[in-house]
Amino acid sequence: MRPIIRFSMKNTAAILLIIIVLIGGGLYAAGNMKMEMYPDVDIPYMHVTIVYPGASPEQSMRDIGEPLEKAIANIDGVNNIYTWGKPNRFQAVLKTNMSANMEDIEQEVRNAIAKTKLPDTAREPIISSEKMDPEVYEVAFYAPDQEQLQHFVEETVIPAVRSVEGVDTVETSGVLDKRVYVRVKPESLAKYGLTLDMVQQLITANNISVPIGDLRTGEQILPLRISETLQSIEDIESIRLSAKPAPGQAERAPQLKLGDIAEVVHESVTTNVTRLNGKPAISVMVLSKGGEDVVAMVEEIKEQLGGLNYPPDMKREELHDQSVEVEKSVYSMLREVLIGACMAVLVTLLFLRNFRSTVIAVISIPLSMFASFIVLQYLGYTLNMMTLAGIAVAIGRVVDDSIVVIENIFRRVRSAQNRDGELVEHATHEVASAITSSTLTTVAVFLPLAFVPGIVGKFFVPLAWTIVVSLLFSLLVAVTVVPLMSRLFLLKLKHAEPQENGVQRLYRRVLRWALGHRLATLAIAILLLLGSASIPAAGLIGFNFLPSEKATTFNVTIGMPIGSTASNTDKVAAKLEEEIKSYPEVIQIVASASNETGRVSFKVEEDADTKRIVDGLQKKFANVSGAKSITIVGTGGIGGSNLSIIVNGTSRDSIAQGAEQITQALQKIEGLANIRSSAEGEKPEVVIGFDPDKLAEHALTPAQVAMSLRTMVEGNTITQADINNKPTDVILQLDTGNTASVELLKKQSILNGQGQAVALQELGEVKEMRNSTQVARLDQKEYLEVYATITDENTSKVSSQVFSTIDSLKLPEGVTWSNEGAAKEMNEGFINMGIALLISIVLVYFVMLLAFGEALLPLVILAAIPFSIIGAITGLYLVGEPIGMPAMIGLLMLNGIVVTNAIVLLDRVKRNERRGMEKGEALLEAGATRLRPILMTAIATIGALMPLALSAEAGLVSRALAVVVIGGLTSSTLLTLVIVPVIYHLLLPARKQKGIEQQTHAA
Repeated sequence: MRPIIRFSMKNTAAILLIIIVLIGGGLYAAGNMKMEMYPDVDIPYMHVTIVYPGASPEQSMRDIGEPLEKAIANIDGVNNIYTWGKPNRFQAVLKTNMSANMEDIEQEVRNAIAKTKLPDTAREPIISSEKMDPEVYEVAFYAPDQEQLQHFVEETVIPAVRSVEGVDTVETSGVLDKRVYVRVKPESLAKYGLTLDMVQQLITANNISVPIGDLRTGEQILPLRISETLQSIEDIESIRLSAKPAPGQAERAPQLKLGDIAEVVHESVTTNVTRLNGKPAISVMVLSKGGEDVVAMVEEIKEQLGGLNYPPDMKREELHDQSVEVEKSVYSMLREVLIGACMAVLVTLLFLRNFRSTVIAVISIPLSMFASFIVLQYLGYTLNMMTLAGIAVAIGRVVDDSIVVIENIFRRVRSAQNRDGELVEHATHEVASAITSSTLTTVAVFLPLAFVPGIVGKFFVPLAWTIVVSLLFSLLVAVTVVPLMSRLFLLKLKHAEPQENGVQRLYRRVLRWALGHRLATLAIAILLLLGSASIPAAGLIGFNFLPSEKATTFNVTIGMPIGSTASNTDKVAAKLEEEIKSYPEVIQIVASASNETGRVSFKVEEDADTKRIVDGLQKKFANVSGAKSITIVGTGGIGGSNLSIIVNGTSRDSIAQGAEQITQALQKIEGLANIRSSAEGEKPEVVIGFDPDKLAEHALTPAQVAMSLRTMVEGNTITQADINNKPTDVILQLDTGNTASVELLKKQSILNGQGQAVALQELGEVKEMRNSTQVARLDQKEYLEVYATITDENTSKVSSQVFSTIDSLKLPEGVTWSNEGAAKEMNEGFINMGIALLISIVLVYFVMLLAFGEALLPLVILAAIPFSIIGAITGLYLVGEPIGMPAMIGLLMLNGIVVTNAIVLLDRVKRNERRGMEKGEALLEAGATRLRPILMTAIATIGALMPLALSAEAGLVSRALAVVVIGGLTSSTLLTLVIVPVIYHLLLPARKQKGIEQQTHAA
């Protein structure tokens, strides 16, 4: 370090220029960094959906799932394949390696699907990768004229929003897809000897626009085209039909129009209903591509929407604006950073009681921050909760090195008679090895965090790199800028002989007693450690994965009985809306309903008593009839509370039996809600078993019958009409009204190739039966899933109880289970963080081994780490915070700070011993000398983190991290000043004096 120190002392202009460049570059980088809520992390899940109209779950799995599973299984990087066969569609989720490139995976999936033979009626696959919180903006529109509203949204609003850079998808809810329905009356078909196939042929024959060729006259060539298109409901109703003569009429058949045998309407079938504060509305949700500047994107979206020419009486209202949350989080975190920096400045000033020294010491804060911004922008990171959390956490630590250096320079300069640059250089070099070792050990603590595997690890990578970069720059500042500034501004300090103050004299007496009663001192410390460890062991502190931020928006999920229509769901949603409206704190309600499921979202005022509202609503919802389940959860943060149990086995029956046992067992556990199994419910369906002989007799095939039946029952898009100058699908179907039945279906006629009508019942057996709602497979083996929502804040306690309960069950032979969801992520996150902690301790030991050149001394320093847990756990208990990922990161930081203090202390002890001091006296002198810098760094760190601990807007980082560091640092600092000397005195033998180290300047 001496050459670096000497270079800075001799090159004032160069160092000042570097400072200016750092400040300018940092301001430029910070101003150009994109702002988003969370880091852009590739979530290793790829979703595939293929619509397969009319297919049963088994058919979806057999025709699409099984062939695709084999094709996708060969893709490199795919670890697991979850597939579901559901009515009318197939779904798959591919879990990949964290290192896999999701764009490459998506392309390989598309190639695999293209090579797979899919059914002709299967639609185009929808492939998408999962993103972290992609919903950046949602707005609702409502107007008296719903048709005009929909046209404006589709033709004006959506194109305007899609034009904004960074927008990935625009989703709408409440849009009515209007079509022309031709509902043919069954009795009319029978009366006039017609079939649906005949009607279809006549409709399409009357709606053509085709080029015929060129008409060549003597003077010119005229293109010839026939254009006979359907442009209104009246045109369709007026289509003439050829009917068979009625009985008794031998020659002339009646003259019929389509309107005589069918109802022709232009309408939409309600499959999705959306309301805003009780009024029909259309919502537009914008999803980003990820890694975009959310604030800039939303601002541009608002500009686009604000510039539109809205029809009269049309209103719009924002439902969700992530940019507000991002700005609030970012600016609140910046506020905590600035307040923390001010606290560090104040602490330093109180200890040094010299303004110039204080300014020199704290200059490391802005310089380290600006340097971090430059590096972070170069690495492609955004300004988000994690990068800012890294800066907030590092604030207290980056000033430590400068404090140690300036304190030593200040003490040496004030007591010296002859003052020059060489004195400053020597004073800096005297502590350079200590601060280098301590900084590198802290870097070694946080570096493993940057390589923690899994989603959680990737999420915390920006925080780790931010802290590492800040610490390394703070070390450079401490050995370059601080000595230079000290040479320029501190050499004229008033002379004062060093003398111990009251705190130092008290500490010397305590340390002297502790060294004389080493075993008793250690026993007291171990008892305190065991006492603090008993707090979580007794269940007085909970465990969770990530903190839940205070929610002001809540989602009420409605689960309806199988087969429920959107209108039935809407009736239940309307009841819930009325209950929610009874609370005056509610400022916005959005309801949506579809087949078998619905959702009501509501927003409350910031200062509302949300617990009272939620508890009251849960009691009221219990009295609402018609729904299978009603669950209310708050939104905010990414800390999930879902529990998912995968049940595998050798047969479908044994898997179902095992899933039922688990579901029943979980019902008895407190802290769980909405417990259900994917095996629940069977859906009635009509199955047709064909007789091959009868099919052959009537010259029909199963495919022909299936297509005809689809037209009868579901309806079939046969052509397009230009209704109101807009291409509109024409759907032909059988008008069964409310009298549809299996018996009526049996009597319907199918037209064969010879134009003969054959009743369906003549072709085989038509019967009603019940079937499962889905078929699920994991890696080509069937499984069932048991779901639940954890309502207790102590998610770890509930999860452990769930696992122990399932372990105690006697499941059918061959049935196994595994956990997925938030519980699994929490367990893996804790395990990986524990491994990171152990690796960091090994790295710290290795760094100190290189720094001190001996094996035993680093062990003495590491012995101080466990005692930091005393204050950490006590602090969490006092403020009521659970142990989670932020607390674990706080422990990582604590390890670095504790080791730093121990290194600063023992480095002085080693110097004293080399100068010939007896071990006990060396410890007493070093303790008294290093007491002030150790207390200064500890209190400065505590002061810097205090705003974070008191903040209600700390977000994911949460005050748990700050509380752990503050509590742990308080206890460990006091114990480091006592326990470390005691252990050192106990374990390391007294050194033989080999000669007194000659030094030019007294220490």
